[in-house]
Amino acid sequence: LPGEVVEGTPVAGLGGKKLSYCMSGHLQFWLSLAAIAGYFYPVLSASTATTSEGVYSITSFAKIPLEKLYDNYTGLITASCLFSTVLSVYLYISSFWKTSSGENKVLAHGGNTGNHFYDFFIGRELNPRLFGGLLDLKVFCELRPGLIGWAVLNFAMAQKQHMKHGSVSMSMALVAISQGLYVWDALYAERAILSTMDITTDGFGYMLAFGDLAWVPFIYSLQARYLVDHDPHMSTGPLCAIMAIQVIGYYIFRSANSEKDCFRRDPTNS
Repeated sequence: LPGEVVEGTPVAGLGGKKLSYCMSGHLQFWLSLAAIAGYFYPVLSASTATTSEGVYSITSFAKIPLEKLYDNYTGLITASCLFSTVLSVYLYISSFWKTSSGENKVLAHGGNTGNHFYDFFIGRELNPRLFGGLLDLKVFCELRPGLIGWAVLNFAMAQKQHMKHGSVSMSMALVAISQGLYVWDALYAERAILSTMDITTDGFGYMLAFGDLAWVPFIYSLQARYLVDHDPHMSTGPLCAIMAIQVIGYYIFRSANSEKDCFRRDPTNS
């Protein structure tokens, strides 16, 4: 998707050159939510009355069955773990390939030890890219699939709670909204990840692939999943107290991370 093109920090393996990144995560976040917020998808039916191949037409609209994410939670976790492993194998093998210009890949210092198991886990290549450098796999996976998937899973849990109990509790709403705010903010400030250790130092291996694609969406959504069947039915007072603590804590979190990002990009920035 289109987005602002920005430069990252200097890459030592490229002589201090800065790589460019398209920051489209914020747009992807809203498009993903718009896709499920529509809540309906067309149902096609086939008619063979006129031709042997069949003629398709839209006969009705049905709700997107987000609750299936709750029903198939274990299977989705398994698939995510398997996909992370396959991706990690590809990343490790491709780190030994030459670039299209015949040069060696830029390797992460910590992931080029010669120990195959360790390098596979930590990540050998620093900036694996596809399509002529248009898609940086590590930056893409760092926030977008995991965080957006986390938000979608939370909405699925809220839908399941509504189906089972006839309503969505305030506890569930608080979890979905507050965690959704975290996801939105991370993608709105996506540029800030370019100065983090994950991007500047660590290679892209099993550790980050599993963390981004399996750990984040499925571990972080456990709160919402728990609330589907074990809601504490909290009163207004405790909910307001929790919200107040969250607002204060999030202000500290965002302020501190913004300061760190400014300093990493420009150490003279006071």
